[in-house]
Amino acid sequence: MPENTRRRAEVLAAVPTFFDEAGELDHATTKAHFTDLARHVDGVFVCGTTGEFPALDRAERRTLAETALAVFGPDRVVVHVGAAATREAVAVTRDAVALGARRLATLTPYYLPADTGAVLRHFAAVTAAAGPAAVYGYLFSERSGVVVEPAEFAMIAAETGLAGAKLSGLAAERFEEYRAALPPQARLWSGADTKLAEVVRHGGAGVVSGLSAAFPEPFAMLADAVTGDDAAVERSAQARVDEVLAALGGTVEGIKLALSHLGRGTGALRMPAPEIGPDQRQHIARLAETASASHAE
Repeated sequence: MPENTRRRAEVLAAVPTFFDEAGELDHATTKAHFTDLARHVDGVFVCGTTGEFPALDRAERRTLAETALAVFGPDRVVVHVGAAATREAVAVTRDAVALGARRLATLTPYYLPADTGAVLRHFAAVTAAAGPAAVYGYLFSERSGVVVEPAEFAMIAAETGLAGAKLSGLAAERFEEYRAALPPQARLWSGADTKLAEVVRHGGAGVVSGLSAAFPEPFAMLADAVTGDDAAVERSAQARVDEVLAALGGTVEGIKLALSHLGRGTGALRMPAPEIGPDQRQHIARLAETASASHAE
């Protein structure tokens, strides 16, 4: 049995970036949200896909990382430093390390095609800039256009010193293949929020969950139940996290709309996104209302 299965199931909330009515960073809402999340989840994944990182400039990414580190501490924060250009990824990495970050993640290069050698060189530059900080690869081929097979990733990780990976989309569906290709000490998270139990039982550390950024309690309950091997609580918690997915659809716009109903932010995105239909809006509103009523009891 891989070493990772003996650790507590881990929920890292993939946090959205809050913008005010003028489209600027909403610092007050960000800090308040981080402070609330710190009571429920194991940590946060900052400036990732849910955080709309391509729409953030370097100074904004630095500010968000600094706020997360101040609230959670360096052991509970993973700062995403990915960028299309290696030069930019290295600069963002140095910023995060200078702030005291000890855990970083970096997406493969994206937009232009990249072969295995290009991915290796990109990751090698980031790990070199990170110094002693742990760096995790981030594989999300549907967004990056770059597919890294399990055996290729294992070779890249060995040569560059990557400490593990976050697997999203199709890579998450092949979780067992990546787990088998990597050494037991490599930590793997899945971006498939609701599959936490399956991920942990196959040797994963847990999930990086955008849904838990809006509704953290059921995910924390599920993690506790999986770790404690409590089948009844696990079934109850699993039903609740499945309901969150059904309502929010796993999208940034759904997560932000739910948070706005919960009194967190305007719901605005910087990046263009599909309109949420009336039925889904009502579903999200009902779920948020139920959560608010539960908190008030």
